[in-house]
This record gives sequence, C-alpha cells and structure tokens, in this order.
Amino acid sequence: MLLGHIGQERMNKLAQEGLLGQLAKISLRTCEHYLSGKSTRKTFSKSTTASSSLELIHSDICGLMSVRERYGATYFITFIDNYTRYNHIFLISHKSKALDCFRRYLSVVEN
Repeated sequence: MLLGHIGQERMNKLAQEGLLGQLAKISLRTCEHYLSGKSTRKTFSKSTTASSSLELIHSDICGLMSVRERYGATYFITFIDNYTRYNHIFLISHKSKALDCFRRYLSVVEN
C-alpha cells in the first residue's frame, strides 16, 4: 500500500476503518520533510546558455521506481550538456551513487 505523505488525521481514519491492517499497530515516526513544509520554487532567472561543451551540465535523479531493473537499479540519473544537448543516462541502485556517476560521465565525455 502506498500512502505518500498523508496527515496524521487521515492515518487515524484509515486505521479506524480497518484499511491499514498490520500498519495500524506500528508507530511511525514523523516525516521531517513534511514538517518543513512544501517546497516552493524560486522564479527562474534569465536563461543561461553555455558557449562551450561541459561549461554547463544539467542533471536529475528519478526514482524510486516500483520495478527493479535486472541488476537491481531502482533510480536513474541523467546528465545533459547545455551546449551540445547530448545526454547520458545511468541506472543506479542508490542516490548515493550520483557522484560516482558524475565522475564516470566526466571521464567519458572529456575523452
């Protein structure tokens, strides 16, 4: 069952309705991200365009995927060169592997 970031009131209601099963008996810790409030985006400044390759790299991590890849990866990370628009995608098992992937990306594109 995927509950996301629902509030305590909703959790209590689901427990009373018997919809949580064994989860109703578990004491869950409060999500720190929930307490800090929703993320707000700052307005974008004027667009920056790179004048040479590797001057500006855009990156994003996507996951946690509900289905594991054959070798256990549940995330993927992308690197896009702003100048060439060439991109690389790496499958990773943990977000902590992002820096290693960036180093691999740099070594590949610098050659």
